[in-house]
Amino acid sequence: MKRALPPLLFPLVVGAMLAYALATPALDFASVLGLPGSANAGLRTVSAIAIFYPLIALLERLFPHRPEWNRSHGDLGADALHLAITGPSSQALVGALVLAPLAMLSAWVSRAAGGSLWPSEVPMLVQLALALVLGELGHYGFHRLSHENPWVWRLHAAHHGAQRLYWLNATRFHVFDLFLLISCESLPLALLGAGPEVLGPYLAFRAVYGQVQHCNVEMPTPRWIDWLWSSPNVHRWHHSTVSREGNNNYGAVLNVWDHAFRSFFRPDAPFAGPVGIGQIPSFPTSYLGQQLSPFRWAETLRRSRAPEPG
Repeated sequence: MKRALPPLLFPLVVGAMLAYALATPALDFASVLGLPGSANAGLRTVSAIAIFYPLIALLERLFPHRPEWNRSHGDLGADALHLAITGPSSQALVGALVLAPLAMLSAWVSRAAGGSLWPSEVPMLVQLALALVLGELGHYGFHRLSHENPWVWRLHAAHHGAQRLYWLNATRFHVFDLFLLISCESLPLALLGAGPEVLGPYLAFRAVYGQVQHCNVEMPTPRWIDWLWSSPNVHRWHHSTVSREGNNNYGAVLNVWDHAFRSFFRPDAPFAGPVGIGQIPSFPTSYLGQQLSPFRWAETLRRSRAPEPG
């Protein structure tokens, strides 16, 4: 089983995530908990997290890609705080600052077009696929900018400061970086008027796929899967300390826009190098240090004796 199961893990786990995401609209957690029906939107996403985060963590123990990545590098406490604080804080900022303007923009586009542009009549699986492709466009644009613009890179560097890849890396972000990333992902969906019936499954799937993308699980994938999906096999190259390797593969779930803008990178040999920031090997390891790093950038560079990017 140790040899036979790993090639099946990626399609099995991602297939289960897709199936659960598509099933979430029928799940009524609110009534069970005595809460108003509006609470289901958040509860359905939380339920996906509660199921799949522990599953990926367990698979890392059963089928580790690199056993040394299963050992703490002095990062576990900070990464746990990212899980507990960064995601909820970024979502709260989106809710407070972005959702209302996006709703008004969506309503304006619908009025101008004479109705919603979203193809709500097609099967839900097709709608989810379209939502992933369009959300990827906003993610790709901002993610690539964060690698190519020195000022935005200061926010994004916290994500790449990790010295190993495992499931908690998917939540390791600066609060403002994740806030801007979520906002950019949401923009294309808002413009087309995607409704809650597709946003629910989309958010449930997006909340858990990042853990697969960053996981320390041995799940070898063939080239045809890597061509479409941002699998661990593809995404590990994005975390390479070598800039010409790492400045590629910006997709969060799919590689559609990496192909369109020629930033897809997938050599035949699997990634075997170190991860992190080659120019900043001494990136802050504490949670507070990572959140403050953009505002203490000169000090961060001085500690690593690194030049300003670009």
